[in-house]
Amino acid sequence: MADLWTVILMWSEDEPVCKVAGRYGISRIVVKRIYDKLRSIISLHLSNDPIRLGGPGTICQIDESLFSHKQKYHRGRIARDPIWVFGIVDTSFKPARGFMEVVANRSADVLLPIISRVCRPETVIHSDQWAAYRQIQDRCGLSHRTVNHSVHFVDPSSGVHTQHIESYWARMKQKIKAMKGASRSQLQSLLDEFMWKDNLRERLLLSLVGLLRAE
Repeated sequence: MADLWTVILMWSEDEPVCKVAGRYGISRIVVKRIYDKLRSIISLHLSNDPIRLGGPGTICQIDESLFSHKQKYHRGRIARDPIWVFGIVDTSFKPARGFMEVVANRSADVLLPIISRVCRPETVIHSDQWAAYRQIQDRCGLSHRTVNHSVHFVDPSSGVHTQHIESYWARMKQKIKAMKGASRSQLQSLLDEFMWKDNLRERLLLSLVGLLRAE
């Protein structure tokens, strides 16, 4: 039991499987199974209690990011089997808190329903000028402002930018890099883990114990 709680604590602190196994003399297979189980519990919790962001007058930034390899602002080499992730961050938190979901493609029919599901009414959306976003106001009923990244990072007249979600992507991808990559099948569970931990922060351990007791 002591070993189990040690591994759970190490997971909460984002310690890699190999380090935990080596430090405490526990099989890497056992540590990985515990980590995978914790992630499955988090994913189930998020499906039952989905993340909601924004609200009246609150700015949420949105973007899509390619997780197969590094690519900036939709330019550059396209991966053979690209994995696109759609993200939304609530800028009323410092640092911004967010939501991420692996998507089949970047079409309006895929992205706009996610925006409607995650963003509360009267949220203000900031984005780049990706074509799928043009119908946000009509189909999601939300105010929408854009920045043209081919010209500048911050719109000089409106101040609109997407730097908060760029920072969010960087933090998530640093986690993936530390794990030496992630397969398509495990990526969503890793996204779930990251955003659940990030949204809870100082209440993480207390919330985790509550979820484990409910199992």
